[in-house]
Amino acid sequence: MEQTRKERQEKIVEILTSLHNGGSFEEAKAMFNEAFDGVDVTEITAAEKALIQSGLDPSEIQRLCNIHAAVFKGSINDIHRSNEEHGQVGHPVHTLKLENQVLQSLLTDEIEGILAKMAKQDWSQLARLQTAVEDLKTIDKHYTRKETLIFAFMEKYGITAPPKVMWGVDDQIREQIKAFAELLASPKVAYNPLSEMWASLKNEIEEMIFKEEEIMVPMTLDIFSLADWQQIAQDSYDIGFSFIPEPLKWVPSAASFEKEKENEVKRQAAIAQAKETTEAIAASLPDSSSPIPSVVESEIETDFTGDLSATIDLPTGNLQLDQLIAIFSHLPVDLTFVDVDEKVRFYSEGPHRIFPRTKSVIGREVVNCHPPKSMHIVQQILDDFRSGARTQADFWIDMRGMKISIRYYALHDEQGKYLGCLEVTQDITEIQKLSGQKRLLDE
Repeated sequence: MEQTRKERQEKIVEILTSLHNGGSFEEAKAMFNEAFDGVDVTEITAAEKALIQSGLDPSEIQRLCNIHAAVFKGSINDIHRSNEEHGQVGHPVHTLKLENQVLQSLLTDEIEGILAKMAKQDWSQLARLQTAVEDLKTIDKHYTRKETLIFAFMEKYGITAPPKVMWGVDDQIREQIKAFAELLASPKVAYNPLSEMWASLKNEIEEMIFKEEEIMVPMTLDIFSLADWQQIAQDSYDIGFSFIPEPLKWVPSAASFEKEKENEVKRQAAIAQAKETTEAIAASLPDSSSPIPSVVESEIETDFTGDLSATIDLPTGNLQLDQLIAIFSHLPVDLTFVDVDEKVRFYSEGPHRIFPRTKSVIGREVVNCHPPKSMHIVQQILDDFRSGARTQADFWIDMRGMKISIRYYALHDEQGKYLGCLEVTQDITEIQKLSGQKRLLDE
């Protein structure tokens, strides 16, 4: 049996090597169809690991994602054997797949249908197409939930490379949607460039749907616990949903927890296998200096049980815990604290957060909370804070009609020991409009 698996592995590597040596997609697909009825996600990731170890340029890893997914599309086996809770309404996987169904309809039935009419010079459809693309932009919440919640738990189990690759593609899709919307709004919009840009965008979105459902979901179902999924489901409401109404709340059944206990040995084996594969990939990626985190149980406290009346003594006074919570909840800024180990340890919960923060972020490497294209910048700021090269970093951006100020501060104790980093984010749109003065006596 082991020899059979080895032979399968060698054949998959042969197919992927052929692709990277200039072979055609059709030839690779034919080779695969001739040799296999189906393939497991673990076999694909192990083959990619072998290619990287044999000297494949790591910069190809993102392109691998699209090409390999296309070769194996329709042939990936469902290897998860723990429980069927992911089929229940409100489970994060059920929600993800439901959003993808509506998304596919938006792509094919609505936007493609409108473009077919515009191909016949029916430009009365332009306003309807612009509305459909505005709807498409809400895909951001779908991707943000994945990046903020699912990726956080993948990283806690030591699976770091796949999230980085997928997040990079998510950002490319976001940029393509933005560019498509800008072309639609241009007075020089023409059908041919519009059609070409749409074909590329639609293909990328559909490839991501496939990667989510056939690669990411089977892997996470094999390694996440029911408690993990429950936390993800709970935190999802803080970010919101794309294309669908807010789903019903999902609670795992007692029977599913019992079945999970029976399958714990299999889950631990899946964790070890996934971690082994991603370590080899991550070690080969450029600028890969961060260690792979060890497998840990969730660091998230879902239910606070402290004494809200407890008094905290501070150098300038004292506050009861409930008073301190109220202060943090009403500050006109969002605060996030990153400790000396560069892990997120605290965030404030104001009524209107600018960037999504959920309990799933607690204990996460802060660099991994950012898109791949900005990871090196975040790391440089932290390195400078630690070395003392600088103590503050300021940025400001335009977002959703707001002017956003983002400031990072290095924190030290009285002896000068570095404690970590404080991020302060604020919507300063209205502040920028202030002029003259308004005194207390003017009230």
